[in-house]
Amino acid sequence: MALAALSGIAFARSDGSMTHSGWRRAVTVGLAVLLVQGCASVPLDGRGGFSQPEHASSPGEATLVSTQWGTSASENEADAEARRAEVEWVLARMWEAASGEQQVGTELELAFWVERGAFTPLSQRRGAAGGETGQAAKAEVFTQELRGLLTLLAETRTGALAFTLHRERSRWRVDYRAASLEEPPEARKHPSRRMGPTAGPLLAVQAMTKQVVRLLQVPAGASARMRVELTLEDDRLTGWKSGPYQAGSGGRVHPADARAAQALSLAVLPFTRGLGPRTVRVELSGTHEGASATSHWRVERAETLRPEPPDEAVEDVLREYRLLHADIFHRYREEMVDSVKLAGAFTLEQVALCVVGGLVGKGLHLAFEALAPTVMRVVTRGGVEGMRWLRTQLVRAGRKDQELLRRLFVKVETEGFDSLSAAERKELTELLRRMEQSLTVKLEDKPKNALRAKAKSDFYDVLHPELKKLLRDAEGNQYDVHHLIPLEYAHLFPDLDINAAANLKALGKPAHEGINKMWNLFRIKAGDTANPEQVKKMVVITEHHFGCWFDKVYAPGQSDALLEKATAAALNDVRALVAR
Repeated sequence: MALAALSGIAFARSDGSMTHSGWRRAVTVGLAVLLVQGCASVPLDGRGGFSQPEHASSPGEATLVSTQWGTSASENEADAEARRAEVEWVLARMWEAASGEQQVGTELELAFWVERGAFTPLSQRRGAAGGETGQAAKAEVFTQELRGLLTLLAETRTGALAFTLHRERSRWRVDYRAASLEEPPEARKHPSRRMGPTAGPLLAVQAMTKQVVRLLQVPAGASARMRVELTLEDDRLTGWKSGPYQAGSGGRVHPADARAAQALSLAVLPFTRGLGPRTVRVELSGTHEGASATSHWRVERAETLRPEPPDEAVEDVLREYRLLHADIFHRYREEMVDSVKLAGAFTLEQVALCVVGGLVGKGLHLAFEALAPTVMRVVTRGGVEGMRWLRTQLVRAGRKDQELLRRLFVKVETEGFDSLSAAERKELTELLRRMEQSLTVKLEDKPKNALRAKAKSDFYDVLHPELKKLLRDAEGNQYDVHHLIPLEYAHLFPDLDINAAANLKALGKPAHEGINKMWNLFRIKAGDTANPEQVKKMVVITEHHFGCWFDKVYAPGQSDALLEKATAAALNDVRALVAR
C-alpha cells in the first residue's frame, strides 16, 4: 500500500499552525491508527501527513546467542531518559545544519536509521541552492513542534527516515518520509544519554579538519570541489584520505576561510554515533568571489558508504554479532562497565561469536591467516558452523586460554584492535598458534572429558530438549551421547566440529555398549595407524547396524535379540575393514 508522507510543517505560530498540544494529539492518534491498520495519514498544517513503512517492527532478538543482560524498572527509566536525550541530540544536529543557511529556497536533507530510540546518521545533503536572504530563524521555534514527532518516532519507529528542510523567508519547513533501506551494519541498538562526542573522537575529528582545510584552495573568481573519505570504527575516527580535487580556471589560489573547519567538523561528528567499521564520504564545494583573500567552502554531502553484502555463509553470524557488539559497546560507553568485568560475564558461545564476527566484520582475519590458516579458514567461511567449531576448540583449549580470549576480544570490541598492547598482541598470537597446532594432536583425557560433558548438555538442553525427559533408563539416568567420529580421532579431522549436532547421537546403554565393542576391535586391529578414510567407514558401519536406536527409546524385550545380531554383524564388518 502506498503511504503518504508528512509534508509542510511550518514552525512559526503566526501563520495559524496547530498548537504544540493539539499537534501532538493529532500525530499520536494518527500513528496509533497507522500501527493498527498499517496505513494512515496525519493532517498537519493542511499539507499532508506522515505514515510508517510497512515493516516497522523492532528487529528480531538474537537467535544464536542470547545477548540479553536483564532489565529492571530503573533501567527502563534510564532508557526513557536516553531516548529523550537522543531526540534533543537530533534536534541540535538539525539546527546546526540549518542555522548557517539564510538564503530562501535552500534545501537540506538529513537521513537517520531509527531503532529502539537510537538515531544513527546515514547521510546529510545540501540540495537546491538559495536565492534572496531571508529573515533570521529562531532555534526554539525550529525545534518546538518537531520535538513531539521525534519523541513518538523514538518510541515506535524502526527504519530509515529522511528529513528535508526547506528555507522560507522567516522559517524552516520540514518534510518527512520513510526511506527504503535495509538495516545498515552501523545501526545503533541503544539510545545514548551523551549529547556530544567523547574527548578522543572529538580531538581526532578536529585534527583531521585542520589537515583537510589546508588542502582547500580555490582559484580567484572560480569554484572547486573536493572529496574526503573517512574510516571509522564505532565512535573512533581511524583514518582519512583526500579524494579527487577539481577546480575551475582562474588566478591565484585562495585558502579556505576560518568557517571551513567548523563546517566540516559539524558534518563529520554526527557520524561517530555508529557501530563497527565503516567509511564516510564527504563532498565539499568552494567558491571565491571578488577581492576576498579567502575562499568559502560548504559541505554538499556526507554519507556512510554502503558495503558489499556479506557472504551468505556468514550473514547470520554477522547479524547476531552486531547485536552482541551493540550491547557490549552500550555497556562500556553508557554504563561505564569496564572491559574486564564485561569479559567475566561472557559465555563461551558469546566469546566465539565475538571472535568470528569480529574477525569477519573488522577484516582482522587477514592479520592471522599465515599464523593460523586452519582456524582462520574455518571461522571466517563457516558462518554458524564456524562459530560452533570455534566454541568446541575453546572447550578443548582449557579455562586459561578461554579467559585470555575473553579478555582480549572484549577489549577489541570496546576499544578497537589497535588498543591491544604489544604484550597483548603477543598473547593473542601465541594463543592462536597453540590452537592451530592442537588441531592435529591427539586429545588428552582432560579436554576429552570437557567435550563429552559439553556434548551431553548441548544435546539435551539445546539440540533436542524434547528428548530430555524421554531418553532415560530404568533408574532415570539420561542416555549416553555418542560421538559418531570418536573424540580420540578428532585430530584426523581438524576442520570438523567434533561436537556438531550431526556427530552426536543418544543411545540406550546396551546399544552404546555394542558400538563400543566394534570400536574396541578397530583400535586393537588398526592401532595407531588408523587413517581418516577408515574412521569414516567405521561411521558407516555404525549407522548401518545401530542407526535404528539413534535418539530413540531402547526397549530391552524387543531389542536385545536384534542388538546381538547387529553387534555380531558389525564386528564382522570391522574385521573385513581392517583386513583390507
